[in-house]
Amino acid sequence: MSALHSRRALSLGAALIGGAALLAPLGIASLRRAPAEGVDAPAAAPGSPTAATAPVDGGAGLLDGDVGAPADGGAGLLDGGWDAGGAPFELPAWSASSRAAAYGGLSADGCDREMKRRGIPHAPARGAPLVDRPIRITGALHGVTFRGDGVAKPRSASPFDIADCRLVLALDDLAAFLATRGVVEVVHFSMHRPGPAGAVAPTKAPAKPPAGKKTPNGAGKGAKPGERAPKKPAAAPGRPNQHALGLAIDVAAFVKADGARLDVKADWLGAIGAPPCGPGSEPTAPSPHALELREIICAISTSGLFNVVLTPNANEAHADHFHFDIKRDARYFLLE
Repeated sequence: MSALHSRRALSLGAALIGGAALLAPLGIASLRRAPAEGVDAPAAAPGSPTAATAPVDGGAGLLDGDVGAPADGGAGLLDGGWDAGGAPFELPAWSASSRAAAYGGLSADGCDREMKRRGIPHAPARGAPLVDRPIRITGALHGVTFRGDGVAKPRSASPFDIADCRLVLALDDLAAFLATRGVVEVVHFSMHRPGPAGAVAPTKAPAKPPAGKKTPNGAGKGAKPGERAPKKPAAAPGRPNQHALGLAIDVAAFVKADGARLDVKADWLGAIGAPPCGPGSEPTAPSPHALELREIICAISTSGLFNVVLTPNANEAHADHFHFDIKRDARYFLLE
């Protein structure tokens, strides 16, 4: 049996044998296509895993180790199965009990408490006005270092190394998984990036007027002769992306303990428009690095750790990195 076929057989075995044990703690009852943005997932039957609601506010027991804790210590991420032996690959359905939802739903204080409980090395940060709880990671997470690449300023001063604490919790889980794969360093282009001029942090949508309440007189109408014309509404502020909110990271490479570098630009070997996982996701050349990158990406995607995972298959803008992000108000998962 060839090495490639052996690898696929091991991946399939991991998916079949360990899938239920690893996915159940994450609150994922089954793998099926995630709904489009703005569309809620179908209601789960009472008592089913997907009917669980993510705890709010970081209270006692919110994320006490056993939530999503895997049997193998790998942060609950399914190991292997990038092609699942040819079986259809589908993202998990969105669930309020997913890690992305649980972390996104934390208050700033609850997020702080969870970081302290885990002992994550960090320090408060400045220079990121749209980030709700800006921090810097000041040490390795599970033996994995996050290093900015091409950042001009030292880490202690670079705005690109700032992250919202909710993203840091997800990166802590990611690091635990990567450590099981022998990764000791994550090279990234940026986490935080300044938002567009005039951008403001998103807030809750204003409450709708009570049913039956009429619009104030004159609203939406032109001025009558002799009256002052109504003022035009102010231009809507720019909408910041997840980088401006400190909730995204662009990963350029994973470096392993033996010095091997899994470089996204050099080793992904995919094609724009092709699926990153499942049938049709085969790299253009089946190199060991290309196969390992797919196994890592497919494991991350099935775990529900991030709302969005973008690979070089998405478009030219992502030719040299993976984009991972959490969207605090999202009810979907996306993989491209």
